[in-house]
Amino acid sequence: MQLYDPITSISGIGDKYAQMLEKLGIFTIEDLLMHVPFRYEDLSKVKKISELLAGETATIVGKVNKVDNVYTRYGKSFVKAIVEDETGKLEIIWFNQKYLKNALSVGSEVSLSGSLNPKSKKPQFTNPVWEVIKDGEALHTQGIIPVYPATEGLTSRWVRPKIKFVLDRAEIDEILPENVLKEKSLIHKHKAFEMIHFPEVQEEVELARKRLAFEELFFLHLKGLKHRKEWDSKKNGHKIKLIPTDLENFKNSLPFQLTKAQNDAIEDILDDLKRDVPMNRLLQGDVGSGKTAVAAAALLASLKSGFTSIYMAPTQILAQQHFETIKRLLGLTEDEVGLLTGQSRSGTVQQKKIIIGTHAILHQLDKFQNVGLVIIDEQHKFGVSQRTKVVDYFTGKKATNLLAMTATPIPRSLALTFYGDLDLSVIYELPVGRQIVKTWVTNESKRLAAYDWIKKEIHQNKTQVFIVCPFIEKSLVEDLENVKAAQEEFEKLKIHFKDFKLKLLHGRMKGSEKDEIIQDFAKGNFDILVTTPVIEVGIDIPNANIILIETPERFGLASLHQLRGRVGRGKNPAYCVLIPSTDAYPSIQRLKNLEKIHLGNKLAEIDLKLRGPGSMYGTEQHGFMDLKVADITDINLIVSTKETAKDIFDNLDQFHKIKEKLDRIESVEKN
Repeated sequence: MQLYDPITSISGIGDKYAQMLEKLGIFTIEDLLMHVPFRYEDLSKVKKISELLAGETATIVGKVNKVDNVYTRYGKSFVKAIVEDETGKLEIIWFNQKYLKNALSVGSEVSLSGSLNPKSKKPQFTNPVWEVIKDGEALHTQGIIPVYPATEGLTSRWVRPKIKFVLDRAEIDEILPENVLKEKSLIHKHKAFEMIHFPEVQEEVELARKRLAFEELFFLHLKGLKHRKEWDSKKNGHKIKLIPTDLENFKNSLPFQLTKAQNDAIEDILDDLKRDVPMNRLLQGDVGSGKTAVAAAALLASLKSGFTSIYMAPTQILAQQHFETIKRLLGLTEDEVGLLTGQSRSGTVQQKKIIIGTHAILHQLDKFQNVGLVIIDEQHKFGVSQRTKVVDYFTGKKATNLLAMTATPIPRSLALTFYGDLDLSVIYELPVGRQIVKTWVTNESKRLAAYDWIKKEIHQNKTQVFIVCPFIEKSLVEDLENVKAAQEEFEKLKIHFKDFKLKLLHGRMKGSEKDEIIQDFAKGNFDILVTTPVIEVGIDIPNANIILIETPERFGLASLHQLRGRVGRGKNPAYCVLIPSTDAYPSIQRLKNLEKIHLGNKLAEIDLKLRGPGSMYGTEQHGFMDLKVADITDINLIVSTKETAKDIFDNLDQFHKIKEKLDRIESVEKN
């Protein structure tokens, strides 16, 4: 059995289970082994029945003496068994598990993990974890037991034997050079898989994690280095230059003064555009930091050099906003700049020098000529294949220049790892006069007072309001029952705000319906928009000055910062109110960072330290957090793996196994 064999080569995994595993990104044997436990249960105390102590969780091994279904006079039933070892007998009760009558045969050897029932007069376990001992092995009840992320149909009890089966049979060759293992104090790969899934002591888990995380980050860096080399080998078929006079005229024509960070970013971009190698740059900046003005300078340079530019945005509304903004900033007519969305005709934009649009552009690439610049806004909202399609299409003829942009706050450590093939420019400050949104964390007892204040603001200042809920519908999951749902809150809010106009917006609505609601809101046709985080990107309503966010502890600080960026876009004071469903001190203190910090990258760094990468961006991941073992907060490991990757990459042809895996990773990603 090889690591790259399909998951169906494991006994007991057919099409049904394969489909479930695919939802977790598990397609091969190695994918399964990289599905690591998220915690462990210590069931290492194996005792004789006579040694059991009240209140202590322990495991006993014995023979089944008796097993029966017992029925009460009230029609309920339970399974009752007697297990014994050489020191005594133990009564076992299982509720709601009738199948155990047939699963446990008299005379079979079983391992049981539980604690004595304090209410029973005789030694008794109630609902213990159990297993029949086969070949002297106990996977579920003895030792340090791995617990895997719960997924429908794929319990930890199902996963453990599959992984044990693989570890006993798979050929797990070491892929890293021996000198790297020795220098970095890493254990061998096979041993790492054994120790992370079935550790003998807890200390082994960290050794295993370090080894597997090293390889995961190592290949992430290798991919970046390879993409960078491939890009740098291209020749810029569209060298773009902007003479100083045109640049100065552009800056002087703006109704605002550019910040130092904006000027620095423009300088980076213009330097790239005139190089022999085409530009491949990521521009990151907060909501409202002025990325569009920077993009406008790049578009002007392309226009002045006689080239066509494509500017892609993830939504029709955002594309429309960019169309109006670019036209205004550059003083262009509709003969020079065109809008292409699902609702517009391609024939109207083919001859334009700047085409601004949505995914619809991807279906019209053959219509555009002499494209020298591609700008992709909120680039993480596009799939990898969609991003590369537009760039590769034109690069196949003459290499074009790429500028990707994002408002998602990205800690530098994360950006350098996940965007290692891109040059990075950061707009680290807000424009002069940009509103600071007054933010405060309140509690449930102040809800009605907050509603009264909102009513007053709408009456006196004619302001508009966002009310954001994490979910669309109420969750049936017990742990999530307190999480506010937009549909349910909408009905409640219509009662609280009966004298005002409210509308509901969420992600399941059709695109045209969402657009119509947002356009109505922008026109001031109603007062309060009750919504999900679908408004996080691309909504610009200058008259909306209040945003109330329900259950904010469900979001990362970076996501909350982006949400509050929906307000404060006009001249009037703006406010963000957070009403958590918990009074837990750590959650409240984390949220209070928003009261005093107004830079997205700083908030992202805080969340990275407090919560880890999986929680940084709230309820929805943005396409690059696909690490299974590595912790992106481990800066030392990031640096160490990058150094090793650079050393190996320079002589990659000498490392056949590494090159083979790198090629396989890229092949899978492309398909």
